[in-house]
Parts: sequence; structure tokens; C-alpha cells
Amino acid sequence: MSSIYPPYGSAPVQLCQRCGRPLPPNEVHCNNCGLVNTPAQSNTAFNPFGSPGHQPNPNNMYGVPPQQQPLYNHSTQQPPPQGYWPEQPHSFQSTGFTQPPTINGYQRPGFAQQPAMSSYPSNSSVQQTGEHKNHPKIGLIITIVVILLIVVSGSIGGYLYVKGQPSTTSTQTISTTAPTKIPQGKPLFSDPLLNNNMGWDLTGKPGEFSVKIGNGSMVLEDDNHKLFSELIPGGRNFSNFFLTTDAVLSKGTQNNGYGIYIRGTSNQSFDIATYYRFELYGDGTFAIFKGSVDGTGTSKSSLLANYSQSAAIQKQGNVNHIAISAKGPTMTFIVNGQTMKIITDNTYTSGSIAFFVSNLPHSTPGAQATFSNITIYPPQS
Repeated sequence: MSSIYPPYGSAPVQLCQRCGRPLPPNEVHCNNCGLVNTPAQSNTAFNPFGSPGHQPNPNNMYGVPPQQQPLYNHSTQQPPPQGYWPEQPHSFQSTGFTQPPTINGYQRPGFAQQPAMSSYPSNSSVQQTGEHKNHPKIGLIITIVVILLIVVSGSIGGYLYVKGQPSTTSTQTISTTAPTKIPQGKPLFSDPLLNNNMGWDLTGKPGEFSVKIGNGSMVLEDDNHKLFSELIPGGRNFSNFFLTTDAVLSKGTQNNGYGIYIRGTSNQSFDIATYYRFELYGDGTFAIFKGSVDGTGTSKSSLLANYSQSAAIQKQGNVNHIAISAKGPTMTFIVNGQTMKIITDNTYTSGSIAFFVSNLPHSTPGAQATFSNITIYPPQS
């Protein structure tokens, strides 16, 4: 097969500047594409094909004479690279992007390393740039260290200051119940619960329910998964009032409840058939119910305030101060000084008051609630 390249050792051949085909000697007209080429100006013009002793150097973009190359399979030790030296000759892609050169100093067999292009910075300039960029980082580190020292010093100083204060401040006991404004007026009902002089109904049934009064408290217990209530003695009814008491779920799991009935009425089947009922639970939740009677005389309850969690309510084993205000259709339910709910309902305007404990069906048998400081005042302004 014939070759378009000149024989070895012949004079350099000029290529067509458009199609790259070799031109006949001393000819400027290309027989392939018809371009009239500009005659070569000097022997140092770009020549992609050198003598056998020279390898092509694509990086020689600026007309610099090509560097003498070593013989094949004979490598020479080059001085340390001054820039980013390419591992192999670069080729220009269609996008104009040049593959970045390698800097590992590795030399391929049979090829001498090429000098770096002048467009790459020298090692000294890279080092100077790196040193210049490190200055802001050092300043930032110093600033962070100073801030940390200030924070640590302030924390230590605060700790030493608190440590040096009188021990009575740090060991002060906080009551589980918030203080409540003392109601005004003569109580409508009050019992210190030292004994049963008031005539509470102490009827009980062993293994199912019981009530005990004495030592300043009334203890209600149900062991049969039911709600057990105790009415204010004497069959008294209350219309508008302000009631206060301290109560605690003293036995049983957090699933059990306790609380107060107000404005209750009875029928032939139930001691309390219609009512408003405020119930607290051992897990710190509460709910408000309304009792009504259906056509068969059965008492049924419906929710006026759904089960809600409150941080103000102390959980099982801790005392809660309960207050209920009833004025006309408006009823306000308060625990430890915080209002849980205000209900407006004019269905029931008067009735009995009772205290209860509830051993819910899905809890373990046995729920006990202890009440103390029971007082009913006139309605407050």
C-alpha cells in the first residue's frame, strides 16, 4: 500500500493548511481541496512530523524549536519538574479543553518528559498562593479559640458564684401544688375529716369498694373495675359555688382516675344519674363528662372536654389542688392554679356534689384516691 508520507530522511514536506494532505515539492496549490497555501516562512515553523530522532510535541504552541529527544528505550534523568508536567503528550479536544497534566514525575519508557506549558504556574507561585490563603484561616482559628476561652471562663465563673451562695437556696423544697387565692365568704360546707361527725356514708363491701374517714382525709377505694363515689352528707344541693380540695391517686396504676361530680341528680337506678364530672388520671391527663338519662332510665356519659395532657397535673402518687367554680351556666375547672377548661352549659343548674375513685376496666384491680381539705365556698367574684 502506498504512503502519503515522505520517505525517511527526505526534506520536510509542507502540508495543506486546510485538509492536511502533503503538497508536492515547491507547490502551494493543494490538488485535494484546491486551497492555495501560504509558503513556509522558516524552518522553525510548526512541523508535526520530525525526524526519527524527535517525538512530536503538541505543547509547542508558540513556535519554540522542538527539544532533542533521547533514543528509543533510553531514558534520561530529568531535573525535578517546575510545574505540572504531562505524563503523555496532550491532544486538543473539540471543546478546546486540555487534559490536565500529571505531576508524579513518572517517565514512560522511550519518551523524555516534556517541559511544562507556560500557562501553568510554577511551584514557587503555588506555594506563595497557598501561604497567602492560609493567613485568613489562622486568624479564624485564633478568633474561635478566644471565643471558646471566654465561654469556658464565664461558665467556670458562674459555677463558682453559684457554689458560693448559701446552701438554703439550692436545697429549697418546692411544693407540688401552686398557691391559690384564698376564697372569700363563709364556707357553705367544710369538714376537717378528723372523724365522721358529718355523717358520711361509710358503707363498704370487702374486696369491691370501701370508704374511710379520719386523720384529716377521706380514702375511697374500688377493687372491682368500677367507679365508686361518695356524696356530700345530708342530701344537700349546691347551685352556685366555689369548691376546693386536695386529692391524690394514692394507690393503683396511672390508668385509674379520680375527681368530683357537681350538679348531680339521682333516679330510681342511680345515686347520680345526671351530672357534670371532672376526672383526673394518674398519667397527668384529664377529661370532663356530662351525664344524661336515656328512655330506659339508664345513665350515660358524653365528653364535654376530651382527654387532654397538662403539665400542671401531678401524676399518680402526687397531690393536686383542685378547684371548681360554678356560676350559672359557666363552670371553670382549675388544677394547681391553672385553668384546665371553661364549660358553658345550662342543662343542669343545681344538684349534689360527690367525690369518686375510678378503677378502669383494663387496669389492674385496686384504685385508691385520698381527699383532704374539702371546702365549698359561695361563688367568687
